[in-house]
Amino acid sequence: MNLDDIKKHWTDLAIQYQQDINATTKTVSIKKLEIMALHEAIKKTGLQSGEILEVGCGNGLNCFALSERLPNLSFTGVDYVPEMVKSANKLKEQDPQKNSSVTFYEGNILKLDENPSLKDQYDVIFTDRCIINLNTTELQETGIRNLINKVKKNGYLIILENIKENHSRQNDCRQAVGLPRRTEPPYNLFMSENYLILPVVTKHMKLNSAHDFGSLHDLLLYVLVPMINNGVVDYNHPIVHAATEFLLNSSNFTYNSFGEFGQNRLYLFHKQ
Repeated sequence: MNLDDIKKHWTDLAIQYQQDINATTKTVSIKKLEIMALHEAIKKTGLQSGEILEVGCGNGLNCFALSERLPNLSFTGVDYVPEMVKSANKLKEQDPQKNSSVTFYEGNILKLDENPSLKDQYDVIFTDRCIINLNTTELQETGIRNLINKVKKNGYLIILENIKENHSRQNDCRQAVGLPRRTEPPYNLFMSENYLILPVVTKHMKLNSAHDFGSLHDLLLYVLVPMINNGVVDYNHPIVHAATEFLLNSSNFTYNSFGEFGQNRLYLFHKQ
């Protein structure tokens, strides 16, 4: 898909689902795990106060959830779909006092420096399945460099994106049990850790950690459940939700315990 078609895809979902979670993802289970992983990564920075920017914030669910868990930090979200930003601000209006530390603007990862609503730099910047909506590796590299430039010295960059290498390992598991390999959605270009993320970012920042928070979830959702469900992925299967609750309550002792099979991976980088 070209960039206009990708933007239309997300605009259509924003109009259809508005403030609902389905505007940005197919399942609440992975959203819970993403928020858990982002929260843990921000806590690892040791930041007690400061400014955090989410690039590609959708309808704001990450920022709201994180601001509730980290009330001493200020969150700004930008998204290139005006309807997403509209929904985020409507959610903010439902409880303006509770959400006073969260702000939303329109903004494009490819034009961050041109956005007058944004500060020059931030203590922490994070993405959550944002960069994969750029349809070439060249544009993805530009997006990553724009993120790096917006991070303060001694600040942090958190990249949570779909990774080609993990997706391939997940497909190897599917193939081993007779299931067809899953293709990337047409509106996404999954990112390579070895040929894009690490070579580009580590020229400017140090990799602190990588978190495969969704491996157990994805093995169940995309491999084991389809094995007993005529090959069909069931986002609402009870075992998927049970695994999600298990991971949410055991992350302190199961960190990275289930291999590199979750297609979403979180990287924490430090700008020294």
